[in-house]
Amino acid sequence: MELEKTNLTTNRESPKISVLWSPYSRRLRIAILLALALGIEGLMRSNINMAMICMIKNDSSKSQGIVKNNFSEYGGKCMYDNINSSRNSFKQYEGEFEWSGQQQSIIFTSFYLGGLFSVIPGAYLCTKFGSKYVVFWGAILNVAGTFLTPLTARYLGPYAVVFIRFLMGTGQGILVPCMNVLIADWFPMFEKSMAVAIATTGNQISVITALFFTAELCQFKLLGGWPAAFYVYAIIGTIFCTIWFCYVIDRPELDKKITQMEIDFISDNKKRIINVSQTNTIPWMKIITSGPVLAASLNSFAQNFFNVGLVTYIPLYYKTVLRANLTSNGIMSALPFIVQLVTKITFATTADYLKKNMLMSNTTVTKMFNFIGSVGASLIIFLVTYFDCENRVIAVILIIMSVGISSGYIPGYNTSIVCIAPKYTAVVGSYCRIWAQFASVMAPFTIGLLVKSNNPKDWNYVFYILTTLLFSCGVHFQIYGSSSPMKWAKFETQDEELDEPLQNETTLNESNTIDKGDNESKNLKIR
Repeated sequence: MELEKTNLTTNRESPKISVLWSPYSRRLRIAILLALALGIEGLMRSNINMAMICMIKNDSSKSQGIVKNNFSEYGGKCMYDNINSSRNSFKQYEGEFEWSGQQQSIIFTSFYLGGLFSVIPGAYLCTKFGSKYVVFWGAILNVAGTFLTPLTARYLGPYAVVFIRFLMGTGQGILVPCMNVLIADWFPMFEKSMAVAIATTGNQISVITALFFTAELCQFKLLGGWPAAFYVYAIIGTIFCTIWFCYVIDRPELDKKITQMEIDFISDNKKRIINVSQTNTIPWMKIITSGPVLAASLNSFAQNFFNVGLVTYIPLYYKTVLRANLTSNGIMSALPFIVQLVTKITFATTADYLKKNMLMSNTTVTKMFNFIGSVGASLIIFLVTYFDCENRVIAVILIIMSVGISSGYIPGYNTSIVCIAPKYTAVVGSYCRIWAQFASVMAPFTIGLLVKSNNPKDWNYVFYILTTLLFSCGVHFQIYGSSSPMKWAKFETQDEELDEPLQNETTLNESNTIDKGDNESKNLKIR
């Protein structure tokens, strides 16, 4: 066992690891293509969040008179900030549909509901037919849905758009399981965190791009305004499908251009990884009743409710409460996720440093960062309720801070998922993923019901819910969370000497999605 531990350390320090960053590295190409997949498919998922405020009529009775209600609720105090530009600013938002707030929330929710149905069979489909083809056809479904959305909205109505978005969700729901399969086949365990880090940058990039450029495309009258946001991203998606089909290879041994050194490096360092089918009967009752598993699941729910809720509705908040024009809305909506991209890498790197240098125990590091991501973000988002359009700069800064600091979840409960049950990591990861997907479904629907009248006071209730959810789940993790393997979830040959290397891997398992939906199930185990 001591020899096995020594070999693991030697592999981590081997100069062959530098091959990952070589321009000739086939593994690096796979990671970049995964980032491209998450990014471009994320564009087709997130663009409707900003496009929706361009599609809806401001004076619609069903929309409850957004401009009128805001002025009356604030007593007209915000009107004078934009007395000369208010009308021009809100002309940018002029849409053509009289959809109610409830109809809009159902459209937002339908995408994540579709993902809920496909996430469970996704891993099986990718293993059975290959990630290359499954992701390709899922992307084709998204491209077709994105192309059809403007015509469907105009001629068939909101519930036809719901159906289109549901189908798109099923197409994207298989992306994360397929990403896990590709990373399992192409990367040894000690490179997995870096592979996920590279791949999941596509999540933040997609949200940043979709929110900012969609706001600009809505004003681009040459392509008809808001429909351009769908046509442009669908064209980009078509290009991506071609690139993916031509360059992705499911397994290293099928790659005719891979060097012998790289394929030897991959195969030699994957000996410790086994497939889920090699484990014994899954102890579902022990998993479901486990305190650390429940703590991770609850925080997975909280993080995704927070992220999906903000990604979906923050453009509407900036429009109706902070009175931002369309260009400012796009910039302010993207800023939190630019910061999140930076803090994600910073927190994960710091956590690995603390653990590898044994400055803190693994569980202490996990709890500390989860506390920052949950309780820290909850306190900051609560402060937003004290500021309105008269203090819009402070409100925006607080939202940016809350989203940025929520990255503490990454070296927090996400690390716990891959540590507490080494023998059943894929099962625990999938179980937590289901909680995350439910949150992704509930968040847009719940928030949509609360803000359907576009009353600024309604938004305070949204922030109260986010605060309560983040805070309570964060405190629960401080009590029950852990990074130590459970006795019932260790391999028979595993002893305490091997526990430390297992825990030293900080995962960047996210959910999306911001979108979508930043939370992947783990399809690997460590022996």
